Formats: sequence, C-alpha cells, structure tokens
Amino acid sequence: MRVETPKLRKYTSELEEKGIEFHGHGGPFMIIGLRVGLAALRALDAFGWFEISCSVFLPWSPPDSCVIDGIQVSTGCTMGKHNIEVVEELGVAAEFTSGDKWVRIQLREEKLLEIKEIFDHGDDAVREYMDNLVLAPVSKLFRIEFKNC
Repeated sequence: MRVETPKLRKYTSELEEKGIEFHGHGGPFMIIGLRVGLAALRALDAFGWFEISCSVFLPWSPPDSCVIDGIQVSTGCTMGKHNIEVVEELGVAAEFTSGDKWVRIQLREEKLLEIKEIFDHGDDAVREYMDNLVLAPVSKLFRIEFKNC
C-alpha cells in the first residue's frame, strides 16, 4: 500500500513538528534539510516518497548530518527505501532526480558559516536564527542548478 497524496511543497509548523519528532530535536541543520527537500520537490515537480532519489553531500557527523533527517521528512526519501545516499565531503549540498529531471541544491557557504557560528551565542539566538531560516527566500539560502536529463 502506497501513499496516494503528494508530499506538501510548503513549509508548515506541522512539517517542522514532524521533523523534530523524527530527528529528536529541532536545529538549524534539520531546518535546512526540510527547506532543501521542499525546494527539490518544487524544482522537480515530484510526488515524493518513491519516484525521487537523493544524494546528500556533507560531513557525515552532527550537526551537519542533521540535514539528512530534514530531507527524509520533507521528501519521503529514506535510508530504508534506499532512495537516499550520503557522500562525505565538505559543504552541504544535495542532488535529486525524478524521471528525467535533476537538481542540485547547495547551501551557500556564507550561510553555512553563519549557522556554525550561531551555536556560540546560546539557545535563544539559535531559535531566532532557525525562525529566520524558515522565512528566508530560497535564493538567499541556496545555489540551485537544474536540468532535464
């Protein structure tokens, strides 16, 4: 039995709550993962869950790797279905394919540095920064490259 409705393509408090429940806590990198996944669904006009696959490129340790859980929640790509893989490298990026479409979404380097620095300013600053990540325009967070294969 498969899900019959497509994944939602907009950020909602319910999506964030699902991400927190799946991941175990909220954080800027999980929020980035949710935003990456949503951007991919929109760019590819993808249903989610099965006809989409993802390769995530980042350091394979927290906090960077928390992006992976956000992507799993927002796209339905999961380790169990083998439609997501992790490639260890510096930076934070993800490539998605669906049918004959491909998109690469890369977190802007200045945003990555901001996120890493915000942890030094305490929980209130982190929460405020997370709220800013939710509201930020996609173009301010990511570089996006799209093509039909």
